[in-house]
Amino acid sequence: MGGVSGHGVEVVEPPIPARVRRPADAVRLLAVALLMLLGLLVAEFGVDTRGAVEQDLVQATSGLPAVLLTLLGWVSGFGIVLLPFGVGADLLLRRRPLQLVQALAAAVLAGILVIVVSQLVLDGHPDLLRTVLTRPTETGGRTDPLDVVIVSLVALLTVADIVGRKWVSPIATAVVVATVVTAMLSQTVTLAALLTSLLLGWLIGLAFRLGFGAVSTRPPGDQVAQALVDTGIPLTRLELVDANVDGDRRYLGATTADDQPHPGEHVPAGPVDVRVIDRDTFGLASGRRLLRVLRLRNGFTRAPSLTLRSELEHRTLMGLLLDQAGIPAPRPVGSCEVGPFAAAIAFVEPVGTRIDRLREEQGGLTDEQLRAVWTMAAELQRRHIAHRSLGPDAVLLTPDGRAGLRRNGAGDLAADDVTLRIDLAQLLTTVALQVGAERSVASAVAVLGEDAVVRALPLLQKIALTPSTRELLGDDDHKPLLGALRERLASLRPETEQPETVELRRVTLRTIVTLVGGGVAGYFVLTQLAQVNLGDVVSSANWAWALGCVAFAFATFAGASVALSGAASVPLRFHRTLMTQLAVAFSGLVAPAAIGNIALNTRYLQRSGLKPAVAAASVGLAQAAQFCSYFVLLVIGSVLAGTGLQLSFSPSPKLVAVIPVVVIIVLGLLAVPKVRAFVSKRVLPQIRQAVPQVLAVFQTPRRTVKLLGGALLLDASFVGALVCATRAFGQEPSVAAVAVVYFAGAIIGSAVPTPGGLGGIEAALSYGLTTIGVPIAIAVPAVLLYRLATYWLPIPFGWWSLNRLQKVKAL
Repeated sequence: MGGVSGHGVEVVEPPIPARVRRPADAVRLLAVALLMLLGLLVAEFGVDTRGAVEQDLVQATSGLPAVLLTLLGWVSGFGIVLLPFGVGADLLLRRRPLQLVQALAAAVLAGILVIVVSQLVLDGHPDLLRTVLTRPTETGGRTDPLDVVIVSLVALLTVADIVGRKWVSPIATAVVVATVVTAMLSQTVTLAALLTSLLLGWLIGLAFRLGFGAVSTRPPGDQVAQALVDTGIPLTRLELVDANVDGDRRYLGATTADDQPHPGEHVPAGPVDVRVIDRDTFGLASGRRLLRVLRLRNGFTRAPSLTLRSELEHRTLMGLLLDQAGIPAPRPVGSCEVGPFAAAIAFVEPVGTRIDRLREEQGGLTDEQLRAVWTMAAELQRRHIAHRSLGPDAVLLTPDGRAGLRRNGAGDLAADDVTLRIDLAQLLTTVALQVGAERSVASAVAVLGEDAVVRALPLLQKIALTPSTRELLGDDDHKPLLGALRERLASLRPETEQPETVELRRVTLRTIVTLVGGGVAGYFVLTQLAQVNLGDVVSSANWAWALGCVAFAFATFAGASVALSGAASVPLRFHRTLMTQLAVAFSGLVAPAAIGNIALNTRYLQRSGLKPAVAAASVGLAQAAQFCSYFVLLVIGSVLAGTGLQLSFSPSPKLVAVIPVVVIIVLGLLAVPKVRAFVSKRVLPQIRQAVPQVLAVFQTPRRTVKLLGGALLLDASFVGALVCATRAFGQEPSVAAVAVVYFAGAIIGSAVPTPGGLGGIEAALSYGLTTIGVPIAIAVPAVLLYRLATYWLPIPFGWWSLNRLQKVKAL
């Protein structure tokens, strides 16, 4: 349908629907439901605290001046009666009779629902709600589980959508607050019931708004045209081309040359791209961005704008900065509010061809075109402007040979380093999709330099790319592209250690497993501690054995140092190697033990003169020796603990049966192409690197003794520390049995991916000691003493060692 606005602008658009379902209402509905459920759970677990808080609030409010309390009572009493009439009159003046009917229906339905739910709760269905929402009264009954007035009133106000109304909104807020305070002072309902009533009323109102739709506040096209013409844009035509582009309405406008342009303004004759940001759909894009902010770390996505004005200002500023930088991009020529619930921005679009279409038209990009793309990237990086959406559909080339942008993006001004590196990683991938990884990296290095391009390597992850880029990488032709880019970037600096991938996600599967596993292990340990009188146990401890536990703990670091010295092909200073192992203990606070161990030791060996590949192989060899020592001592301890002085060992039939099953499973896995590819690309190269180190070590008896002897000293010292810990509290289980408990418990406990196996190791070792006859009252403090000596006590020394080694450039 078409029409002509009051300024003579031809407007072409279909009729705007009278009612819309706002995405923001769905988000609010879900948030309120979760908040109400969480509140009920918290109230259930904090019964005593709930009662104390309620009493404190009652005492605090009852201490208000009598005049103020009387005024609150009047506001509540008269407001409850008069407010529905005021809201109804306001809706009728705004010509919204249907919305008034729906608001009244929501209030009535809310009242009926409260009456039914209250009766069920008072009858004990379910008993949980009866306990949480009510309390006994002096007359032998119970308080009301919900306040029918508050629920109905909040539901009515929510459907009436009074937010932003000049008089109705503050008056309604005052009435609701006064009603809540007077209800709390009357003590006819509990605090939990009042809060639940507020949330339930809001929930019912939102459900009505979502189910029946809210009255549309979107301004029609003629109002948009009028507002833009008033800003000085000489529009002649405005046509709606897309009703929802990431929450915006997109219009295509036509302009004529302005005979008398405003000072400093220039709107050329031709097409103008107009984006209208409506309150009804604004929450859609902001909600998606908020979810990304919650899911991903800072740098990947910008926090959503909370108001239309802030979003309008950010988009306009981004366009002006890109224009100032000389980069062809949508240039804002006008922005304005369109009524109280919408805003519009007009852009002059750049002329050019998308680079993904150039590939189809001319078979790829020329060297000059690639240079133009990276020249644009260099300018963005220099000015610290992050775009965040440099996908194949966003970059274009203009007829004069410059690279530009089809969209201004949802980027940052004065962006941080991680955000800029993400942009660089995205653009490397975008260009590689057109010309391959080799030319993408080579062309980037030619303009930006090696130092700048290598910085993108840790950010080359699918999650850091735009959805359209991830979709293209899912094609069979492009699946190896990211790997090829990483290999090409790593080859630029083969002599340096490859940087670790930056973790962009806030919540990973590992995080969830850590929280769940740590919680379960912590609960187990706390349950055990509840059965122990630590005061009596500690007072009766033998401190000589406790000092022995500390001495064995120190010996573990000496053993690790000797083993690493045996694995390295260059002489290592013992005191620095020992300090490195202490630093590993400190790094265990923030990372799993294996990760901190490998990273710090590899870095230390590099600083000591080994090449990165050789250093990594040496650390791997030391780890392998420790594993062999671990396994050998576990087998010896199991035999000794199980047979005493009879050292004969006959494997059980079950073990004999399991071995061929395991072999068959391994062979079956190797038959899977992806498993074979993983083994050939990841496992075999590591083995090939380690084999020369192994041969070199075993050709030198002294290094062999140091490697194997250090590994045995390490594991034996851990066993010795646990033995001393049990002896310190008067228990004398056999050394072999304690060894089995240590080796088995350490394996099981370390499965909990917390730093240092916290919680898991304590739980596993405590349980293991009880299985060999140590009472729980002794097992728990013995394990705590062991962990204090082997984990907590070395941490301050590790912190000092780490700082000292960094100061002397040894790490």
